[in-house]
Amino acid sequence: MTIAALALAGAALPAQAATPATRVTALEATVGDDRGVRVTLKCAGSRACGGTVRLKSSALTTSAKSYSISAGKSKTLTLTLSTAQYKKLKSKGQLKSAVVISQKEPTKTSATKPVTVKPATAKLALASGTLVFGTDGKAVLTLKCTGTATCKGSVTPTIAGKAMAKVSYSIRTGGAQRVTLALSAAQKAKLSATASGHTLKVAETAPEKLAYTRTITAQLAQAPATETPGAGTPGTETPGTETPGGGDHGHGGTEPEAPVYSVAYTERNWVPTEYDTCPAELHASYNATGPDGKIYPTWHPAQVVDPATGQLCSFGHEHGADPATSEIYDWVVNYLAPEGSTNKGLPFGYASEELNTYAHHHSGMSMRHEDNGGHKVFVANNVKLIDADREWVTTTDAAGNTSTVTCDYLIKQHQGSWSPDATSNNAHELIYASKCSDGTEIITTMLSRFGNANEFFQNCGAKTIVSTVGSTLPAGDGGARRIPDADCLKAAATDGVLTQWDLYEVWEGDNKLTTADGTVLAEFDPWFGLRNPSRYYDPANGTATTNGVSRPLDLAWGDKAVKSDLWGKVGSAEPYDYRDPRSPFNGATRDFYLNQNRVTAAATLSSVYTDPYGGNASDATFEGAIKQHLVAGSATADTTLAQWRSGIVEYGTGNGVHAPN
Repeated sequence: MTIAALALAGAALPAQAATPATRVTALEATVGDDRGVRVTLKCAGSRACGGTVRLKSSALTTSAKSYSISAGKSKTLTLTLSTAQYKKLKSKGQLKSAVVISQKEPTKTSATKPVTVKPATAKLALASGTLVFGTDGKAVLTLKCTGTATCKGSVTPTIAGKAMAKVSYSIRTGGAQRVTLALSAAQKAKLSATASGHTLKVAETAPEKLAYTRTITAQLAQAPATETPGAGTPGTETPGTETPGGGDHGHGGTEPEAPVYSVAYTERNWVPTEYDTCPAELHASYNATGPDGKIYPTWHPAQVVDPATGQLCSFGHEHGADPATSEIYDWVVNYLAPEGSTNKGLPFGYASEELNTYAHHHSGMSMRHEDNGGHKVFVANNVKLIDADREWVTTTDAAGNTSTVTCDYLIKQHQGSWSPDATSNNAHELIYASKCSDGTEIITTMLSRFGNANEFFQNCGAKTIVSTVGSTLPAGDGGARRIPDADCLKAAATDGVLTQWDLYEVWEGDNKLTTADGTVLAEFDPWFGLRNPSRYYDPANGTATTNGVSRPLDLAWGDKAVKSDLWGKVGSAEPYDYRDPRSPFNGATRDFYLNQNRVTAAATLSSVYTDPYGGNASDATFEGAIKQHLVAGSATADTTLAQWRSGIVEYGTGNGVHAPN
């Protein structure tokens, strides 16, 4: 049974008469298939306590449970819902009630405590809902624990109509357990290279008792193609391993018949928390085929209707603007998808996947994979360009007509703002695309370096460098990460007053695509602003080898509580976890800036291949290369642009979004 309310140790319930000696010290109100709400009572007086306790409200009332507790001792009682009440609870999603204590000993009095009872949700997730069985008839099923306590239970797969052996699991929170499944000859004979539907019976015993059956797919692995010497065979490796092949990375090729999954899809994909209502399988259905033919996560709304239930559910995170609202969306996704593929979108994690291959062939190069929730999309249509002298940028067509240059932008930037990651790691995946009326065209995927690793700039005052530890990523070439820290917040706080601007976090891009000799082919430097991160850097919580953070939300409570701005809206509530959807610090209020956007005269080819950091550009592909699209425009190639700033957009209101996001 998971803790669904804050521990109330030592806090007496409001009394209708005298203060009762019987006190609630813990309340577990998340209900599994055992239908129980557990209440821990303590007898705080010098004499024994006795009486009854129950849940009581118009929505949910249970039978009274008697208790007798020795002085100074505690006892946990289970208040059991009826079958009908449990069914109602699962249908409604939650029920309001109150714990009612009717104390008879040592004195006769009563007290109530409001409580929201919620149904338990599954805490076991799958890394992938598809099992691909090899020629030996074996496949690996990876189970993940998404709860805040250890997950225990068993799973029983049924493949091709036959139940396989039950497998028990015990997985620490955030961990995973790999299970090898072996088909019988009869089962294998019924499968093919085309995915088909099967079932997985799950019996969770901890942290809650839940039994359910979920659908999985299974198929036989596609036989690998014969490798052409020197060309490589992209798309045939096991997900998560390094690809030894080069080739055209999907452009001009065909999508493999059997899906091959990226690390971003199998190992960095989203799994539900106790605050989320959408299943992992629904999230996994939002995917796109990348240039390499592999499957990647892609954009989705924060809330969708679950086809399995017909009910609205929340993923708990958002990916920013809908990329389909960009006027260049089709142009971009058609370029990024392999020829013949219909599974199109922005592939989240493609640059990191190519870095796996590149690092395999370049000693000393670190790999880099990022979480799913941090991928954010930005859209700007019909932006009129202004130069550094505040004059309109113009172009003249063949007929002699002059017009102001306009550009459309579609950008995907990974910007995580909940963990210590960005305090030390400077490389974050970027998809940058622009198309302008003067002919400028850019579609690029790379790891954008915002300043140097193992340091960031304070977000207050002058650009003061804060040193951090732990990153093995390469040094940057310009750019910066301006991140709030404890010193800045302490300096800004006056009489318990802070504003969102004191948390304002800006990542300043400075990106170039260059040849091996340093010749610049293109440069573009968008900036990304964030008003409500769910963390700030706090060295007091770090060690010699780790970077510490604290939670802005926690400043709303305590002896020196901040009472202004967003903090003032939550300070009257009892303290709650920073991941709670009630927190206004969810990393979802953002803006962005557009700066330079040029393809230089040195870019004589519309397609070049670079390493994952945008360097070593060549007209021929190589191991770990990413294909980039560049066309120089008539007006922007030699023009310095003035900065353009978007409006501030709130992506996390009323849709279940919460940290980590």
